[in-house]
Amino acid sequence: MVRFTPLRLLCAAVILCVLYLSSSLRDLVPYVERGYDILEDRPTPARPAQTKIHFGEECSPFKSGVMEDVTIVLKIGAGEATTKLPAYLNRLGRCKQDLLIFSDRKATFQGFDVVDALSHIRPEYKWENTDFNVYDSIQAANDTADKSPDGWKLDKYKFLPMMEWTSYLRPDSQWYLFIETDTYVNYDNLYRFLTHFNPKSAHYFGSPVWPKKKAPFAHGGSGFILSRGALDKLMARGRMFAENHHFPGTHFFGEKVAESCCGDEMLAQVLKKSGVPLRGYWPMFNGDKPPTLRFGPEQWCDAIMTMHHLQEEDFTGLSQWEQARKHPERALMFEELFTLVEPRLQGKADDWTNMSDDVIHTKGMPVKSFDNCERACLKDNKCMQFEHTGTECRLSHSIRLGEQRLPREDEKYVSGWMLGRIKDFKKANAPCQGAHFVHSNP
Repeated sequence: MVRFTPLRLLCAAVILCVLYLSSSLRDLVPYVERGYDILEDRPTPARPAQTKIHFGEECSPFKSGVMEDVTIVLKIGAGEATTKLPAYLNRLGRCKQDLLIFSDRKATFQGFDVVDALSHIRPEYKWENTDFNVYDSIQAANDTADKSPDGWKLDKYKFLPMMEWTSYLRPDSQWYLFIETDTYVNYDNLYRFLTHFNPKSAHYFGSPVWPKKKAPFAHGGSGFILSRGALDKLMARGRMFAENHHFPGTHFFGEKVAESCCGDEMLAQVLKKSGVPLRGYWPMFNGDKPPTLRFGPEQWCDAIMTMHHLQEEDFTGLSQWEQARKHPERALMFEELFTLVEPRLQGKADDWTNMSDDVIHTKGMPVKSFDNCERACLKDNKCMQFEHTGTECRLSHSIRLGEQRLPREDEKYVSGWMLGRIKDFKKANAPCQGAHFVHSNP
């Protein structure tokens, strides 16, 4: 029997206190700065024979040849072939002539082959699956048919077959970047980023989404990257599944895709089973566009690689802004991109949401009026902006431009920005001493 002497009781009490404090540390420290390295402005080319990269010029680093081993994979729906694809090819097609384009119908457009990612799916996967009624109707339609309203149902089925097609069509590539037509990519920063990693190792990069009780996955629209090593591991698992089930074709790797919410989540699960977990690099990979991006101390000096949800006017405005950069050879950071949205910030904007979400008042004086909400922001030393919705007063500790929100029922969004505090914030955090290359999470 153990004797509980006073000394042992004291030691036990100390240990319990330490454990309690450790478990409470996240609550006691609301913000812990993430680790980062400085992204090199002029990394050494992967091969000594390669020419100097003139960052900031159109099609750099494609033009210098350092992206020859990078395959860009564009995923579209059949309807986008005539609506969104032409403009996207006008931007990217000038720089990269061996794009892989996957859809749910085979086509040829401006010299590019559009591959039907679903064309080799075995009949048993389609059996009694009503989602594939949409696929059949798309195949039956003529080439100029409008976008199918239910075409999105097929999207999740494309991801795993797309991996097999990509491995088959581009077996010599070292990196694979998967994007959509509303994805912006800063290819200068992408090249700088990739020079830190060996493509023979298994890498899976992107902006992490954290579903409950499942592995985090890279958000598809924000763009994600697989290395040669990662794709090889994925394909090895597919071959093992095919051999064990005695039929050719590895399209679904034994997974019930119909029961999954989305293809990017399913892909992450199969990658994890293949020994390739996600390495998340938010906010470098980002699911927002400039007006909805969050600008604050956490992001201010981080490099930008991708953004999502850009419409054609967003691409046009961003392209014009990029052409006017004073130092286009430098890595693009949030600090510099802020100058694109800053001129649109004002003291008050009607029918507008600036997406404030850090502190939400649902009752009391702040809810009564826009002016009272502004006073609540003034009392919060961290508050950079606020919005009054008619039923709530919402405060934010970072800066976002946001978007139009028209009145409905008892809601009328009115937004405001603390312009003096924003000016002080910029002054206190500028200039950034090099672009931050954030450490992965997870």
